[in-house]
Amino acid sequence: MRICGLLLCAAAIGLFGGCGAYVPEMQEWHEPPESQKITENRLINHVKCELHKGVDDAIRKYYGAGQRTGNKADWIKDWLATVTLKLTVEEKSSANPGLSWVRTLSDTRSFTLGAGVNASSDATRIETISFTYPLRELRSARPIVNPCEKPGEILIEGDLKIGQFLDKKIFLSTVPGTIIGPYSAFSYQVTFVVVYGGSVTPTWKLVEFTANPDSPFLNATRTRTHDVTITIAPPGDAAAAEAAAIHNAALIGQAVAAAIRKGGP
Repeated sequence: MRICGLLLCAAAIGLFGGCGAYVPEMQEWHEPPESQKITENRLINHVKCELHKGVDDAIRKYYGAGQRTGNKADWIKDWLATVTLKLTVEEKSSANPGLSWVRTLSDTRSFTLGAGVNASSDATRIETISFTYPLRELRSARPIVNPCEKPGEILIEGDLKIGQFLDKKIFLSTVPGTIIGPYSAFSYQVTFVVVYGGSVTPTWKLVEFTANPDSPFLNATRTRTHDVTITIAPPGDAAAAEAAAIHNAALIGQAVAAAIRKGGP
């Protein structure tokens, strides 16, 4: 029927001309393509700032406080921090055109026939970068006095609380008998997920036909996920292998959590 053909045509235009049919852009729709470079640079430097400031603050706070023999609070100075930043953008769109045909049989009876089709598309783009900071070299720069984040900053550019994490780990090392021997490694992970979207449902009602009586006609969503994983460990081959195992385990857990959020296997 002609109305059904129009519905299918509109659904195809809305679906395959919309999000999820092409590789999504990392930047938002209102930002120029070059802005993503600046954004990534800002994110990395923010993590670097919090890591630097967190180590400095914790060492100053606990230096000389109740350590075991030969284990001062500055033991972390020569350690290495491996950072993995994973940026994910997912775009989905769906079209659900429907048609309802009502035929009056008598004053008290009528016959209704409903029909519908649906189609969807889903595209995901993931960019992952990993790098290692020798904490001694990181701390060789000028000490950071001011907060790393600006007031009102959110997501990764807000307070990641890396300093709180380091403070607790160094505190535990100063309590006699809590940790027997030095740390092998420790890891920290933060994930931000932002989802937004919209839908539209135009409805046509004729004498016997109603188009799109119920479900959204066109629906689109965009999901941005920022993951930061930091693993801190002493130098050396054995420690590096253990740190790599801990770091990789965190990344695998991150991937599983992402699959669960998405509803996948």
